[in-house]
Amino acid sequence: MASQVLLTSGGGTDLLQVVIVAGAAFTALVLTLPWLVASLHSLQQDDYSNLRFLRWLAELKSRGVHGQLGIVYLVAAVVHLAVATSGSAAGAYFAPALASCAAVLAYIRAPARAPRKKSLVYTGRARRLLAVSVVLAALLFVAGFFALSRLAGAAAVPAAYSPGLAVLVMAVVSIHAAPFVTIAANVCLAPIQVSINLTYRVRARRKLGRLKPMVVGITGSYGKTSTKYFTEALLESRFRVLKTRASFNTILGVCRAINEELGPEHQVLIVEMGAYRRGEIRDMARLTRPHIGVLTAIGPQHLERFGSIETIEKAKFELLEALAPDGIAVVNNDDPRVRRLAAGLTVPQVQRYGIDFADDELDLAAESISHGPDGLSFTLVERYGARVTVKTRLIGIHNVSNILAAATVARAAGVSLREVAGAIGRLQPVPHRLETHTGADGVTIVDDAYNSNPVGALNALDALAAFETGRKILVTPGMVELGVEQEAWNEKLGARAAEVCDFVILVGSRQTAPIRRGLEGRGFSADRLVSVANLNEGLEALKGIVRSGDVVLFENDLPDLYEE
Repeated sequence: MASQVLLTSGGGTDLLQVVIVAGAAFTALVLTLPWLVASLHSLQQDDYSNLRFLRWLAELKSRGVHGQLGIVYLVAAVVHLAVATSGSAAGAYFAPALASCAAVLAYIRAPARAPRKKSLVYTGRARRLLAVSVVLAALLFVAGFFALSRLAGAAAVPAAYSPGLAVLVMAVVSIHAAPFVTIAANVCLAPIQVSINLTYRVRARRKLGRLKPMVVGITGSYGKTSTKYFTEALLESRFRVLKTRASFNTILGVCRAINEELGPEHQVLIVEMGAYRRGEIRDMARLTRPHIGVLTAIGPQHLERFGSIETIEKAKFELLEALAPDGIAVVNNDDPRVRRLAAGLTVPQVQRYGIDFADDELDLAAESISHGPDGLSFTLVERYGARVTVKTRLIGIHNVSNILAAATVARAAGVSLREVAGAIGRLQPVPHRLETHTGADGVTIVDDAYNSNPVGALNALDALAAFETGRKILVTPGMVELGVEQEAWNEKLGARAAEVCDFVILVGSRQTAPIRRGLEGRGFSADRLVSVANLNEGLEALKGIVRSGDVVLFENDLPDLYEE
């Protein structure tokens, strides 16, 4: 066979050919490695979901340098076959050698891609996946090489040319199969990961059973992270509090927070509970057994993943259903879906908060609300008449609801109304959620770049409108994962932006098309609208627009998976 010819004929040319073919194979595998790492990075950002990763892959318009490398090797394979007809033995290593050099050169000279917004985190799982991916890629290459060598020989390709043809074809296959190799590695490691996850859960459950902190669970389509931060601040006057970190809102994230951070000194554990499907919040609630459960809102956030608003309702309600018989449910009475669900609760204590006094059911309410660029002020009113005026530097009227949720939890935990009012005055903005900074150049930045949702995005524009000086500039890629409602909500965002903004910079022409329609529908001037491919281009465009005294709102910053 062709591969055996190279190894047994003993000629100098044969040895050189072996070295060149082996070198070409090694080069192809090395050039496959960055694509394996990139695939792992994307898979990690999609919570290791093979189905969502496949969807992202199908929508990917360009493979970048990896696509160019595939073309290099494919052209080399065609040239190799053409040279094979000459019968010259020396020509058998020409194409593999040239292809290896050209591929390395193409990779080195390729334009550097923009830095990822979120770096690949080399967790234990990520390291295992990468190691298995490399092994599978190597096995695929070797198996394919020997199979193609035999097929080429059977197809009357000259024996000296079969190995070179096989290595060139497998280089194309290896590079383009990298994402699927990563998926295969994820499938292979699934049983091991299940076992590891179970170990994490057992450790976390035992630790909670031993330390017995009071657990506050918080969920909702939006507002849950801000409510978590505010609840921590309001409880700290009485308790030693641990909250799960910003991104630790999955079952494994909660387990990690408990296993690594919870100590005997902590009296209260605040757990943010996120979900992409039914059952996830129930699992977290069964693990942590919250004494107080907070439901902030129900809306179309992640509708694309859940499929329907009714499924979102059921998923979020799992927290309140899992409360102990003596648990306390804290619910947003202003949200009609939350209010309806709360009416069916069987726990003895249901604490309702809100702004709408119409039904006279509120345990804690806000009245006389004033908001502007300097912050919020309002009066906290309890069911039986106690009241206190509070002020905070937080902006955005929706933060009144988040503060009310946290204050209701604090009151249920025994913090006095006066202590609550004092803590509200000391609240700090949550990172990337209407966080304001005014630079030395006199430009005010309103950073609302984390996980935009329909309610929050429109409220952010209201907060921008409250600034009375300077021009108002919006930079946004729009909202995603809203399913069938996505276009409609983005068009509403554009229509509202037309009423508030002097300039709008849209990031990503395809996904922001509905925002553009909303802007144009309200007569927004085309010369004040800029469309760019990515955030870096948006920042460059902003430099040519902004001047001292202006206010710039960054509304949402999509993950790398949504970059166009």
